[in-house]
Amino acid sequence: MNTKLKFISLLSAALIVFSSCSNDDTKETDETTTGAEFVFAGAVENPLGVYMLTSGTLANGFVSANGNGAEITGNGRLFKNGYYYNLANGKLSKYKYENNLLTLSKEITLAGNSLYSYFLNDNTLIVWNGSTSAPNTDFAYSIVNTDDLSVTKTGTLTFTGLQSTDKAIYLTGCVLNNGKLYLPYSIYHSGWTITSVAYLASVDYPAMTNLKIDTDTRSGGLGTFSTLLGGSLKYNNDLYIITDCGDRWGSIDDKPSAIFKVSNGATELNADYFFDLSAISSGNKEFYGLWDLGNGKGITRLGKKDVLLTFTDYNSTDVFEYYVVDVVNKTKTKLDLPLSKYVSSSPVLVENGKAYILVSSNANGHFVYTYEISSGKLTKGIEVKGLDYVNWFSRFNK
Repeated sequence: MNTKLKFISLLSAALIVFSSCSNDDTKETDETTTGAEFVFAGAVENPLGVYMLTSGTLANGFVSANGNGAEITGNGRLFKNGYYYNLANGKLSKYKYENNLLTLSKEITLAGNSLYSYFLNDNTLIVWNGSTSAPNTDFAYSIVNTDDLSVTKTGTLTFTGLQSTDKAIYLTGCVLNNGKLYLPYSIYHSGWTITSVAYLASVDYPAMTNLKIDTDTRSGGLGTFSTLLGGSLKYNNDLYIITDCGDRWGSIDDKPSAIFKVSNGATELNADYFFDLSAISSGNKEFYGLWDLGNGKGITRLGKKDVLLTFTDYNSTDVFEYYVVDVVNKTKTKLDLPLSKYVSSSPVLVENGKAYILVSSNANGHFVYTYEISSGKLTKGIEVKGLDYVNWFSRFNK
């Protein structure tokens, strides 16, 4: 399936900001959802347009792209504290969003890729180039204070494992845990299949020194392909990172999808821990994303093999089920939710004992469900109208 990554050039396209999601003068609004506590992003496919919308609640009502929100292009999803950050054409731009308008607050010259840019805290963004082709193995970073868009540190890390016959290295995660920054990455062969090895780089943070690289052959594809997918959870100060051996971004035929453990303060994958997800899923490897619920549990998405039949099904077809995984007991439990679509998605927000789960579906529309973590109760909440798919939602004004 050599077309797996043909979308990369599209995802790197410049983001262009417009004032409204529609030229229609008639706006569809629900007063119960007005406000900007939460932000959604998704697209209309014909004619193609990507939009952001906001809401004051997730519990009920609806938000609509009919005459509301702002248009963006590209797959960057950098929203924080009422601002939208756009990284394109060698510039990082900070936009304030008010009254369906994005207004430029500040802009600086900065190279990098929004798909590999991570908020380390509320006002610190680390921007990576994210990928590099053979024979280059250097990954450049810039650490930005988003309050004033000042660059506080830049540098380069050199990864290992790339052979002369390989295609490229891709960063597949960036997570801070107790003074160490962990950086899983994948090496792609020329045919866009992933090397059957899990690679984990780590450095001391904020110094960005003491680079260590560990490998493990029990699984490959450590981490996730972009910041849109969560890829880890923390429990008892240890870090757990998912792998992806499915067909969408890797096609690792000889290894299962799994979860690895990195013990607190360690720089290597724990040799005594391995959670084989495929073994408890009839061999299915199509796991995408991991979102932390707390207490050693997380939510992941699993593509159904009986309906995941073609490359386009990963985005256009309702194929994904939601599961709660327990990294301590090594179990998974299916959530009673409709099938969802669009693989590159950030559909889970966890706060105050609840997980809010976005289901974007051809058959059932686009709704956020509230999952009570302690009881397991699911309640249907806000609907997002006027978009063909929704692949992001998060807190906005916080």
